[in-house]
Amino acid sequence: MKEVKIPEDRVGVLIGEGGETRRDFEDVTGCELEIDDNTARIDGEPLEEMSAANIVRAVGRGFNPEKAFRLATEKDKALKIIDVNDYAETSNSRERLKGRVIGRDGETRRHLEKQANIDISIYGSTIGLIGDPGNIEVAMEAIRMLLQGSSHSTAYGYIEKNQDKIKH
Repeated sequence: MKEVKIPEDRVGVLIGEGGETRRDFEDVTGCELEIDDNTARIDGEPLEEMSAANIVRAVGRGFNPEKAFRLATEKDKALKIIDVNDYAETSNSRERLKGRVIGRDGETRRHLEKQANIDISIYGSTIGLIGDPGNIEVAMEAIRMLLQGSSHSTAYGYIEKNQDKIKH
């Protein structure tokens, strides 16, 4: 059995209306899901539990369940989390850094998602990425560049130079 803590405001998303998402979760993963307060308990075969725990983490980090389920339904999908606090000195700078990754009206995030063929969720003090591991590594480096103060054009250029590493 695995236990994964998620933010209280994401518990309802994991359960879904009338328990629908929870039932879908159990169908997709082959694991039972029990939620108590903000702790998800996952029971199943060890490998299935690992995949299921990543789905719970993804939902907890702001991904909608359909995107999170890709971790179990599509081959070689991975979840990576970047903690913005590792780059921020204050809460104001954390919000500014998250804004750099989101961009005006979400433009930067959409551009990164499209160019790297991944999904990105910015929630709390984290940036979550779902996709092929190689794609995630390229996108994570571009995001690190943004968080460290590089220009958007530098980060975009990095992704363009590494298109050969990205699976479409």
